[in-house]
Amino acid sequence: MPDRRSVRYAALLALLLTGVGCSSITGSLLPGAGAFSGPSITPNPLATSTGTPFGPLPPTATAPPTGTATPTPLATATSENLWGYYPGPIEPSAIEIPQEMPLIPFSENVVNVVLLGSDERPTGGGHRTDTMMIVSMDPDRGTVTLLSIPRDLYVYIPGWRVDRINVADARGGPDLVAMTIQYNLGIRIDHYVRVKMTGFMTLVNSLGGIDVQVTGYLSDECGRRYWAFAPGVYHMDGFAALCYVRMRKRSSDFDRLRRQQEVIQAIFSKAASLDGLSRLPELYASFGQLVETDMPLDRMISLVPLASTVLADSSQIHRYAIDTSMATGYRVPYSGAAVQLPVRDAILRMLEAAFPR
Repeated sequence: MPDRRSVRYAALLALLLTGVGCSSITGSLLPGAGAFSGPSITPNPLATSTGTPFGPLPPTATAPPTGTATPTPLATATSENLWGYYPGPIEPSAIEIPQEMPLIPFSENVVNVVLLGSDERPTGGGHRTDTMMIVSMDPDRGTVTLLSIPRDLYVYIPGWRVDRINVADARGGPDLVAMTIQYNLGIRIDHYVRVKMTGFMTLVNSLGGIDVQVTGYLSDECGRRYWAFAPGVYHMDGFAALCYVRMRKRSSDFDRLRRQQEVIQAIFSKAASLDGLSRLPELYASFGQLVETDMPLDRMISLVPLASTVLADSSQIHRYAIDTSMATGYRVPYSGAAVQLPVRDAILRMLEAAFPR
């Protein structure tokens, strides 16, 4: 039976390891800002929205699809096997349902967690998962792989239809999210972590703020304030970091994936510092208020050695995202919704690089 100190340490490291700090929480934000500092900001006036820069593949020209897709018919007893072991659709889709992706043969020691950050507000009214990131932890290799998924990726949601991936959680909870990821990316999901509304700012503030290495330009508005970022290091409190990961009026969802991963990297770095470690009891006390998860404590404890490794050496954190070379814009004919169609071959190549056999 572990002592209380080791349990706290394990729980906090597992919390940080699964990337709780990248929530794209939306909802009511109080005006104003707290501590925030950085180099002199000179926004690039010629900057435009670009794909996530850390994808392993160069952009691939892909002709956009036409708006003449034929809806997929409702599933029948004879056609259900087209979707393998997954349930067939119960509603028509605007495009043909893609074939399932081949399963990635992970080692039994690999733990794959899906991080869910929703736009749910305190008043209710449903939610969408506007942050979805897979955190793959490999104790044998001593690595953590982050894979960000754009919220508008247009995929087959098993047992329903083709739709944006960010509606799967509201439709069927973490189990349906896991099934959707496995069908469309071939990645098995072992556990989920869902960030609660106030969890992000609480965590960052409890660490005394974080130093974020910004790698691109951003000019946007959040919380009744105008923000501008150029490449450099910025010290951010919880409010500033929240704005940084969620702003998208003048950028794109692909750019937001980059910013979310920059903030995760900053949280890892701060947690590894003496200041971060001195706040372990305070952070653990807030653990239940920050997230909900189905990860049991014994599994968290088993990840402590890996957490210690990556907190000491951030080069062991590998970052990937489905970027503009792996998706192409598409307008759904009957609804007019703007979505991103997966480019299957490009995604397969990225997955092979991210999760080598």
